[in-house]
Amino acid sequence: MASPTQSFARPGTVPEVSDRRLNLTIAALGIGAIASILDSTIVNVGVDHLSRVFDASLTATQWVITGFLLAMTAIVPLSGWLIDRIGGRATWMCALGVFLGGSVLCGLAWDLPALIGFRVLQGLGAGLIIPALMTLLTQAAGQQRLMTAMGSFSLLVQVGPILGPLVGGALLQGANWRWLFLVNIPFCVAGLVLARMVLPPKPPTAHKRPLDGVGLALLTPALVGVIYALSNISDLGDLGTVKVWAPLVCGLALLAGFVGWSLRDGASALIDVRLFTDRGFGVTSGLSVLAGFTMFGGMLLFPLYFQQVRGASVVDTGLFMVPQGVGAAVLIIFGKKPLQRVTARTRIVCGFALMALGTLPFAFSGTRGETWLLVAALTVRGLGVGASTSAINASAVAGLPKDEIPRGTTAFNIVQRIGAPFGTTTVAVLLARATADAPHGTAGLAGAFASTFWWTLGFTVFPVALALLLPRVPATGPVGRAA
Repeated sequence: MASPTQSFARPGTVPEVSDRRLNLTIAALGIGAIASILDSTIVNVGVDHLSRVFDASLTATQWVITGFLLAMTAIVPLSGWLIDRIGGRATWMCALGVFLGGSVLCGLAWDLPALIGFRVLQGLGAGLIIPALMTLLTQAAGQQRLMTAMGSFSLLVQVGPILGPLVGGALLQGANWRWLFLVNIPFCVAGLVLARMVLPPKPPTAHKRPLDGVGLALLTPALVGVIYALSNISDLGDLGTVKVWAPLVCGLALLAGFVGWSLRDGASALIDVRLFTDRGFGVTSGLSVLAGFTMFGGMLLFPLYFQQVRGASVVDTGLFMVPQGVGAAVLIIFGKKPLQRVTARTRIVCGFALMALGTLPFAFSGTRGETWLLVAALTVRGLGVGASTSAINASAVAGLPKDEIPRGTTAFNIVQRIGAPFGTTTVAVLLARATADAPHGTAGLAGAFASTFWWTLGFTVFPVALALLLPRVPATGPVGRAA
C-alpha cells in the first residue's frame, strides 16, 4: 500500500522514499560519484609526471586540469533544464556514460593535445554528476532526512581524499600513466548498473520548461571567462596581464547581463536569480564561495608544504593527507546520532573553527615541526570538514519547493564552481608573493608557507560570521537509518 506521501505526490515530483530505499539510493549515487572524486585527486598528483611523459612544459600540461575544469563549468548551467526535461536518473546515467567514455579515451590518448581534448569530454560528464546527484538525493530524502542523507553520502565520498593521492602515487610508480584514467571504469560501470536498478524514473509532467537560449548564451561564456581568468592568475601570478583581466572583465559583464535577463524573465530563465533571496539558499551559497579560501585553499597548501618544505615523496604526501579524510569519516560515522538535533548553523560554525584549529600548528611548524602534531592537526581539520560540508550542502536546498530543486542545485553548483578556484587561486597567489619575498633556502620557503597559513586562518572569520545568519532550525527531523 502506498504511503500518504506517495499517494498525494503532485505530478512531476518525485515522492520521498522509505529509509531502506533511501540507503540504497545513497549507495548507488556514492559509488557512481566516487569515480569523478577520485579522478580529480589522482590526476592532480600526476601533472608533473605527465609533463615528463609528453616532454611538455608544466604550463601546457596544466591544461589537463584547466580544460577539465572549464568543461565542468560550461555544462553546469544546462543541468537544471536537463533534469527538468529528461529526469534525474536519465541525466545521472548520461553524465556517468559521458564520463566513462572520456575516461577510456583519456587512457588511449596518443599525445598531450589529444589527452586535453578527451579531458574536456570527461569534464562535460563530470559537470552534470553533482547537480544530478544533489537533486536525486534531495528528492528522495525530503527535508526531514536531508542532513542525515548528506552525511551518509559524505562518508562515501571521503574515499576520494583518503585514497586519491595514494592511488595516484601508486599508479605512477608501479603502473602506466594511462591507469590514472582507466581506473574510473569499474566505478562508472557499477554506478550505471545500480542507477538502472535503484533510481526512480522521471514521473510524468504536464509542462516541460523550454530551454532559455539567451540565458545559456550569456551565462556559459560568463562562467568560462571567469574560471579561465582565475586559472591564469595561478599560472602567471599577475592580475595585470591581458590573459587575466580581459576574460575576467568579459565574464563579469556577461554575468551582469545574465542577472538582468534572469530578473526580467523570472522563472522561465535558465536560473532564477531570485532563488538567492531565500535566506538559507543565499547564505549557504556565500559559504560555498568562502569555503574556497579555508577548505579548498588548505587542500592546495598542505600537499605543497609536505613536498617542498618537508621533502616528502608523492606517496608519502598522500599518506600525510589520509588523517584529514579519516577525521571527516569519523565525525560522519560516530557523530550521526549526537548531532541529530544540532542546527546546521552550529555545525558550520564549529566546523570552520575546527578547520582553523587544525591549520594553526602549520603556521608555527617551520621546517622541523613535530610530525605527530601535524598529523593530529590534519585529523582535527578533517573533523571540521566533515561537520561543515554536509551541513552546507543540505541547507542550500532544504527550504526550496520540490519543483525548484533542480534549478536550485544548478545555481548552487555554479557558485561552488566559482568558489573553489577563486579561493585556491587567491591562496596560490599569496603563496607565490610570499615565496618571492622570502630569503632563498628551505627556511625562507617555510616562512612563506607560514605566512600563507596565517592568511587561511584569517579567512575563517568570514564564513563563521556569515553562518550566524542562517535560520536557527534543527539540522534534521526524524532520522532514517544510516547507509
